[in-house]
Amino acid sequence: MLTWLKRDTLTFPPLTKAMREPNGLLAAGGDLSADRLIQAYRHGCFPWFSEGQPILWWSPDPRTVLF
Repeated sequence: MLTWLKRDTLTFPPLTKAMREPNGLLAAGGDLSADRLIQAYRHGCFPWFSEGQPILWWSPDPRTVLF
């Protein structure tokens, strides 16, 4: 089941909860504040969505890591 993030908390579900189909969908909702983006990237997930749609947070397996 997809986790919906609340605007007032910055926590993400464990990456083990990411869906297999579609690959890596972890959560939806929240916002794109700097604090949330930093927390997401530290957690290993990122936002990817279409304008006018809910924010979707992803952690596909495998995923690219840039150094």
